[in-house]
Amino acid sequence: MCQISIISPVYNMEKYLEECIKSILSQDFEDFEVLFVNDGSKDSSFDILRHYENIDKRIKVFNKKNEGQGVARNFVLPYAKGKYVLYLDPDDWLCEGALRKIFNKFQQDDYDVIFFNVYRFYQKSGNKNPFRFIDCFYTRFKDSVFNYKTASDILFETNGLPFKAYNREFLVKNKIKYTASKYIEDSEFFIRAVLAAKKLVCLDEFIVNYRVHSESSSSTTHLNIDVFEKTFYICESVFMEYYNKNPDKNLLDSFLKNRTDQLFCHFNRVIKSHKRQFYQMMRRIFIYINRTYSMDYLSKTAYKSQVERIIKYDYYTELFLRKIRSCSCLLPCYFEI
Repeated sequence: MCQISIISPVYNMEKYLEECIKSILSQDFEDFEVLFVNDGSKDSSFDILRHYENIDKRIKVFNKKNEGQGVARNFVLPYAKGKYVLYLDPDDWLCEGALRKIFNKFQQDDYDVIFFNVYRFYQKSGNKNPFRFIDCFYTRFKDSVFNYKTASDILFETNGLPFKAYNREFLVKNKIKYTASKYIEDSEFFIRAVLAAKKLVCLDEFIVNYRVHSESSSSTTHLNIDVFEKTFYICESVFMEYYNKNPDKNLLDSFLKNRTDQLFCHFNRVIKSHKRQFYQMMRRIFIYINRTYSMDYLSKTAYKSQVERIIKYDYYTELFLRKIRSCSCLLPCYFEI
C-alpha cells in the first residue's frame, strides 16, 4: 500500500500531458502511485503514458474506450492502493511540494475531504492568478473540521474537481461515484461527498495549477445542453436523500444557490447560437424551483432580478425588453420602462 493515489483520465491531451507527469515525478514526497486511464485518445497520449510507465514503476496505465472522465475515474478507483486519493486532470499540474502538504494535513486527523487552493493558468494569455477556493470555509472555520450540519448555509458555496483530496476508504464506504456523463460529471460526486463527510477541513495552500483553455471539458457547454437539465434533477434527487432525513432551510438555500450559480456560469460560456436553447432550459428549471421551493434563496445570490425575469419572460421577449431598456434614455420621459 502507498499513501497517495493520483487518478487522471486522459483523452487527447498530448499537448499538456508531459507537464502534468513531470510535475508529479518531481514531487519531494515519493510514496504515491499514478493511475492514468487512457480514455480512447486518438492522438499520441497513450504512447506518452506508456513511455513514462516504462520509466517509473509508480505509474500505471489503463486503456479503455472513450466514455468520459467520470466513467474513467470510477473504473480505476478499485485499483487504487493509496490511503488518500487526488483526482488530477492531465491538462493541470501540481505545485511544488503539493503531495507532501496533502499527506501532512491528512496525518493531523482522520479527515474525509481536504479542500485547498489552486492557481488558475489562462492558456491564451499566459496569466497565472491565485484562486483562494477555500475562503468561504476558511474564514469561518480556519483549521477546524466542519460538515453539512455546522456549515449548512455555505456548504455548496464551492464546487469543482481540482480543489479537493479524499480519504479513499471514505469514498468506497459511501459508494461515492461520478455520473456517467462526458460533461459536468463531477456535480453529483461533489454533492454526495460533502453531504456524507463527517470531517471536512481546509488546507490553506496552493496545490494545483488549473489550466483554463478552449479544449477543457468546462468549455464545451454548447455541446450537451440537455445534460445540464438532467444534471439538475439528478443532483436534486441526491440532495433530497439527505435533506429529507435532516431538513435544514439553510442547507436547501445553499444547494439551490449553488445550482443557480452553476447554470449562470455555464450560460455565460455558451456560444451565441445556443443561448436561446440554454435560456429556455434554465427557464424550465427556475419555474420548477419556484413551484416546488421557496425562492428566498435568491436574496443570497447575485442573480435575483435575472432569475425573476427568466421566469416571467421567454427568451425572445427578454431579448426584446433588453433592447428597449438599453434605449430607454432616448425615449420620452413619460414612457416608463
